[in-house]
Amino acid sequence: MQFLGPATRRNRQKQATAPTESFLLFRVGEETYGMALQGIREVLEPTESRALTPAGYQVCMVLAHRGRRLPVIRMRALFDVTPDETSAAARVLVVHEGERTVGLLVDEVLGVADVDPQRISLLPAMATLLDPALFRGVVVRQDRLVVLVSERGLAEFEEVGAFYAGGA
Repeated sequence: MQFLGPATRRNRQKQATAPTESFLLFRVGEETYGMALQGIREVLEPTESRALTPAGYQVCMVLAHRGRRLPVIRMRALFDVTPDETSAAARVLVVHEGERTVGLLVDEVLGVADVDPQRISLLPAMATLLDPALFRGVVVRQDRLVVLVSERGLAEFEEVGAFYAGGA
């Protein structure tokens, strides 16, 4: 039997009530990514709607969904993962940020993970050539690095901005 003094009990209570944030984990290529669950509105099968890729767009496509046109970022194209193909497990994450709704085409949804915000580290400056605003940070989970993407950064992505400015 272990005796727990008042200080030990307080520490355990603090640990038990430490705030966590829920992230939806997904796969693009061989890498694991995450996005705050609070910003995700729905998860779709990409076959539910027809993709219309407008001319001049490298990364985005447009999805006809519920009578509206929705810009969708092909995450494989954004992260330069080849080949750029859609698997049977692929999903479109519909994210709402500010005045914009955007879809993210990912290879597979892996599940939800609760993360202590204190464990989120900044993405190293030389880790990517992409705009740092696209990323919230990184966290290690089960001995694996998870890159956390920013819904705000993705909603402000250049091609998404062009879509909402009337370019698609």
